[in-house]
Amino acid sequence: MANAFIDSTLLDRAIVFAVKAHHNTERRGKGFPYIVHPLEAMAICATLTSDQELLAAAALHDVVEDTDITLDDLRREFGEKVAFLVEKESDKFVDGRSEKDSWRDRKQAAIDRIAAAPLEAKIVAMGDKLSNMRAIARDYDELGDRLWERFHAPGGQPDHEWHYRGLAQSLSDLAGSSAYKEFTQLIEHVFGRPKPELINLADYEESGDGYTAISYNHKDGRRMMKLYAEYMPASEPERELAMNWAIMDLGIRIPKAYRLVTDGKRVGVEFERITGKRSYARAISQEPDKLEEYTAAFARKCLELHARPCNTEVFSSVKDHFDRVIDASRDFDDAQKARLHAFVKAAPDATTCLHGDMHIGNIIRAGDQDYWIDLADFRYGHPYFDLGMLYFVSISNPSDELAQRLFHVSHAQMVRVWETFVRTYFRPEADLETVNRTIEPYAALYMIHFANRESMLPHWRPVIDNTLLK
Repeated sequence: MANAFIDSTLLDRAIVFAVKAHHNTERRGKGFPYIVHPLEAMAICATLTSDQELLAAAALHDVVEDTDITLDDLRREFGEKVAFLVEKESDKFVDGRSEKDSWRDRKQAAIDRIAAAPLEAKIVAMGDKLSNMRAIARDYDELGDRLWERFHAPGGQPDHEWHYRGLAQSLSDLAGSSAYKEFTQLIEHVFGRPKPELINLADYEESGDGYTAISYNHKDGRRMMKLYAEYMPASEPERELAMNWAIMDLGIRIPKAYRLVTDGKRVGVEFERITGKRSYARAISQEPDKLEEYTAAFARKCLELHARPCNTEVFSSVKDHFDRVIDASRDFDDAQKARLHAFVKAAPDATTCLHGDMHIGNIIRAGDQDYWIDLADFRYGHPYFDLGMLYFVSISNPSDELAQRLFHVSHAQMVRVWETFVRTYFRPEADLETVNRTIEPYAALYMIHFANRESMLPHWRPVIDNTLLK
């Protein structure tokens, strides 16, 4: 059967134009014609879009930077949009930067330019950057660290790692695509797991206090960070960063996670700062008359999250997590642990996405957009485990002091949050007592989890005994 007709006139002309522009030039140090790279970039873009102008721009993305072709030439031949996309992709047009600036300053300006560019320009950039990263990965497998001697970056491998991790951040709007996933996987293959970068705490201002970490806003207004308490192992922020990158691959809206940071004592994660935001907890504290409205909106976001299938090859099982929690506990003997494990094993199975720390403080709203935050415990499993966390913070800790410190509301308000949540998440006529009996044992699992970190609070043990060990 003949292939379906598609008008590829513009793209065909762009390919021919690019072939002629790069005629008789070599891809630096590769031994093959330069045109192979822009055609590979075009093929990558074709996994993200069928727009002929975007594909044409990918094929042409280097002609202005590396040949005598000008943007005006591209405008005349292919129109304003193609010329605009090529301009956005080229380092040659970064405003306010020249060869006199440091390598890092020039690359940072280019990263910022891509980050601020429209999605169509990011698609073209993705084709170029992934093609480059593929070449680096191939050469790294052959040459190892000798590879960095080929490049102009004064700092060698650390400069290139910084550059490509920055590019991944600037292109994170494409998270969830196969191209972005391959890009981030190749970065990890070449550069390994990220390492904390030393920051100057004077550049930040404290903005919030959590159970295990303190938040800070950068004075530039564009970044914030979460520094974990000194008693927390470095594996926690490392896991949170990895989780955030993997969650972005799922297409779930979260603030972009940039890098591991340290002030010399504590380790944390630096994020995109969402301006004009507030958590649902803060919104309820500031507008208590809208508690039901905000809680219902929160419940709908939870339903949306719990309807999303999770990648079980990337994320871990919530059942495996609680089995480890039980094994690590010092509060139960072997026979009691066997009964706790039996409960986890008998819990319903599912492969849906779970937040792992799901409550009204861990979702923020800016304008009409919601973002999940604090995702270090993101896993897959049955939603009852997530509901257990919400029940734990809403019902299981009858302390106004704790509710105020963590959520800026009273315990009575947290009880209303739970009751409103149940009516929205399940159905308006849901029987609250039945739901509570179902979910309370899962809240008891979180009591064991937190007792492992600090100590078993007196009012927790009776709940565990009456739900999981009865």
